[in-house]
Amino acid sequence: MSRLTPKIDFHVHPVIIEEALSGDRRLEETVREVYHIGTAVQPLDALEKMLRVAGIDKAVLLSIDTPKGCLPPNDSLAAIIRENRMFIGFAGIDPTKGDESIDELENLVSQGFRGVKLYPPLQGFRPSDKRLYGFYERVQQLNVPILFHTGVSWIKDVRLGECHPLEVEKVVTSFPALKVVLAHMGFPWVWEAAMMAVKYENVYLDLSGVFMGTPKEHISYVLTKLLTPGFVSRFLADKILFGSDWPRIEPFKMVEAVKSIPMEKHVFDKIMGLNAVKLLGLEEV
Repeated sequence: MSRLTPKIDFHVHPVIIEEALSGDRRLEETVREVYHIGTAVQPLDALEKMLRVAGIDKAVLLSIDTPKGCLPPNDSLAAIIRENRMFIGFAGIDPTKGDESIDELENLVSQGFRGVKLYPPLQGFRPSDKRLYGFYERVQQLNVPILFHTGVSWIKDVRLGECHPLEVEKVVTSFPALKVVLAHMGFPWVWEAAMMAVKYENVYLDLSGVFMGTPKEHISYVLTKLLTPGFVSRFLADKILFGSDWPRIEPFKMVEAVKSIPMEKHVFDKIMGLNAVKLLGLEEV
């Protein structure tokens, strides 16, 4: 590992990256239809430079297997993570397909993917559905994390009530060695998400997303007004992961927002990268 404290963006959607879309205009149209993103498609090099400017060493690129297809396709993402060590891949998989899901999981992990991204209300399942337990068991055995979408969703067909972080609790308790990350701090159910992370050893939170004004306003509200720096330092220092939610939010703005929070340097270092290094089992950053 680098002598400098690493910085890792744990929540990046490469849905407007040329290499991830493989030049497929129909795929680009599907992305815009599902995510309502108007930002222009750009090369991977532009994302890499943007992350470097923000001081980010590595970024987790997320795919989601939506009803309209895997966005972006796992094979495109596999090529990116194979060719560029800055990027870490989380596969998009539909866990409702039984043995097919498990086979896909094993194949993608063998190709270098280090986690799975699930978006239950978009993908049409409840996390606690016992038909998914075989999939969760295999993820647990492979020792890779699942990043669950929780909290606000701007996707029109997604019901907010199904995004509550407590929807994931039965999974967490049934698979105590399964590493679970709750996206977006579960906002607006931040306290519920936080107490999940406090109570359960295998639960983590990512800071990504801005739902109140500017990044600084949002992060300040979550970490200083809701949770307070003292609570974060005492109970969540080992459980929070930095994330930007790019392309919705520029990474440098999120970095500056976290820097503006009054916290001890060791807590800042853990949130910005050390927790992700430990969770992902990274040997070098």
